[in-house]
Amino acid sequence: MSSGRGLNGGVSRCYPFFAEFKECLKTESLVTQEDGTRKWKNDCWQVREDYFECLHAKKEWAMVRKVNEEEKRQAEISAN
Repeated sequence: MSSGRGLNGGVSRCYPFFAEFKECLKTESLVTQEDGTRKWKNDCWQVREDYFECLHAKKEWAMVRKVNEEEKRQAEISAN
């Protein structure tokens, strides 16, 4: 993945997300606040979430399942 090469020799579909995540991590650092708690200075969680969604498509498939269930439910209602 980190090479950026896809199966057919071009740029892989998730490489732009990986590159953005990698750049975000370069600036990431822990900051100790006045109350003693530690917090990330540059929060990369959203960028990480985008990258992992590209890799695994869990949210996409969850939405597809919901749409399919709703279509099935609508078909059952109209059949009765």
